[in-house]
Formats: sequence, structure tokens, C-alpha cells
Amino acid sequence: MVHVFTCSGRFPSWEALQAYLAPAYTEDGDVVPSPFFMETGLTCYEPACIESALLASPAPLAELLDGMSYGDSWLAQACADAQGVLADTVVCVFAPNQLAYPRRSALHHVGSYAYDGG
Repeated sequence: MVHVFTCSGRFPSWEALQAYLAPAYTEDGDVVPSPFFMETGLTCYEPACIESALLASPAPLAELLDGMSYGDSWLAQACADAQGVLADTVVCVFAPNQLAYPRRSALHHVGSYAYDGG
């Protein structure tokens, strides 16, 4: 399952987007959940299975999703669900990451899609 999120105008830089998505760590190495973790109830965290893109100006979802993993399996449905939506940021959360409540994210949850991971 892949969860697709979008927004526009929220993140002024790549670093700001990553600070929202990625956990921090204490000096002792303990994980400090990110805002995204807290909002969505993210568990089974695998950083390599979260993909994101940030453009300089809003664009159709298809442009933001270009090059995302396994797109042949799910991209057409996500673009259909987001028809007419322009965004400058997209976040795709793939398994094994699990989201308890994706709709609680401050980002717009476009939808959840099954994909063929090969």
C-alpha cells in the first residue's frame, strides 16, 4: 500500500519538508517522532520507503509523482483522484511503513493505493 499526500506553499525548502517528515534523535540515540509521525500514527518506519518531491511552483500531481516507485501500478488512479489539484509538494509513504490515521495529516491525503512491488 502507498499513501499519497500533497500540499502547496507549506514548505519553504527541502530541509523544512524533511524536518516535518523525518524523526530526530536525542544525544542518546532515542527517536523523537516527527510531526508527520505524530499526525498519522506512522509505525514500522523504513526511511527508504518514503519518497517526496518539492517543486518551486504548484504543478499537476502527475508532474510531482514522475519517477516515484512502482508508478505503473498506482499513479493513474492517484492522478484521477486528484484531478485538477495543483501542489508543490508530494509525499508517498510505501509499505512496510504503516499509517494508523493518514487523514489526520496536516497534508492533503489524496488516497491509498495498492501497488505491485515486483
